[in-house]
Amino acid sequence: MFRTIVSLSVVSLVGVGGCGESRSAPSATETAAKPTEPSVPRAPDVPDASALYNLDVDPSLRPPTGSSLARLLDSLHVRVCVRGDVAPFGSFSNTGLEGFEIELANEIVKQISIDYKQVLKVDWTVVSAGERIPRLVDDGCDLLVASLSYTPERATQVATSKVYLKTDKVLLAAAKITRTTPVIAKIAGTTGDAGGLKGTERTFASYQELVYAMDEGQIDYLVTDRPIAEHLIRSATRPYSITKTLSTASEAYVAATNKARTDVLAAVDKALTDLAKSGRLALLQRRWL
Repeated sequence: MFRTIVSLSVVSLVGVGGCGESRSAPSATETAAKPTEPSVPRAPDVPDASALYNLDVDPSLRPPTGSSLARLLDSLHVRVCVRGDVAPFGSFSNTGLEGFEIELANEIVKQISIDYKQVLKVDWTVVSAGERIPRLVDDGCDLLVASLSYTPERATQVATSKVYLKTDKVLLAAAKITRTTPVIAKIAGTTGDAGGLKGTERTFASYQELVYAMDEGQIDYLVTDRPIAEHLIRSATRPYSITKTLSTASEAYVAATNKARTDVLAAVDKALTDLAKSGRLALLQRRWL
């Protein structure tokens, strides 16, 4: 009786396996470890790091359609008049225009681009000292950054910005003066006088012409701004020096626009203020002056 029961149990177990209700032990292949996904290291948690990608300033109020500033923004270009003959403010090198005012004009345009979220490109126009005011009056440029000192007379002709630099007016003199009547040089269109010094006044169109005349010993004195005088001393082959400060911080450099472009001037003034507050204006002065 007992043996019959055991036999039936064995048969029953075999039958169950054959019906698919039970599986044999898994093969070696089936028990092999499945490949796992490579672990990706987590970026370290840096507070607010991702926020940098989204930070931006609020845009300035869009100017009215048809206004001078709106037309400038729509054109994507800013016509900037600069000097190319007055180092260290603006001059030519083997890589192009360079100098304090070249960088300053670039920074002004960049800041306006930031304010209005519009990428603007600078179109340079090189002017002489005597061409600065007429070019603006004729609307030949949108912005002038060209060693222009503020005077009440100039303010009646063009719109002038906030002052971005003040400097001294000085007297530059040759180390050796032998003429009975000295030659006093002046650049056409510039301000300043010789402070009572008597002599023959000779006018030059550019500082390049002036340096050549200094090298030839044709110039005894020059009235100019201190940074320009210091550069001329380094540039001339003959010895010159600053012998007198004619006026202290009397030359106030300003940018300028056509008088009808008051909205453009307001954007320039805001840009200059932002450059000053950020320290970038002071950095440019340290770099060039």
